[in-house]
Amino acid sequence: MGELWKLGIMLLVGLLVAYGGLIASLIFGPRRPTRTKNYPYESGVKVKEGGHGKVAVKYFLVALLFLVFDVEAVVLFPWAVELVDMRLIAALEGALFLVVLVVIYLYALGKDAIKWV
Repeated sequence: MGELWKLGIMLLVGLLVAYGGLIASLIFGPRRPTRTKNYPYESGVKVKEGGHGKVAVKYFLVALLFLVFDVEAVVLFPWAVELVDMRLIAALEGALFLVVLVVIYLYALGKDAIKWV
């Protein structure tokens, strides 16, 4: 408990830096809005629709797959490093985790979310 004040100071400094930059930009930042500056810009092409157009579900599926396999890497690396000292139960839990990941991978292949060209 005696060392906890250092964490509090670090958190306070982090909040001051983050919010201090935002407040300073609001106070000292230039404000000269024009019609051209407020116009939505999309790679030099004039916008035909509103900002709420259709988005393919495939983008969300790829994002979810990225999260699943990113979490896999974060979980499996420390597990593999400590596997030597683990007992049989921990090894079986890791194998079950890998089975779940294989099922997710096969589901993604079945939905054509991952295509090997």
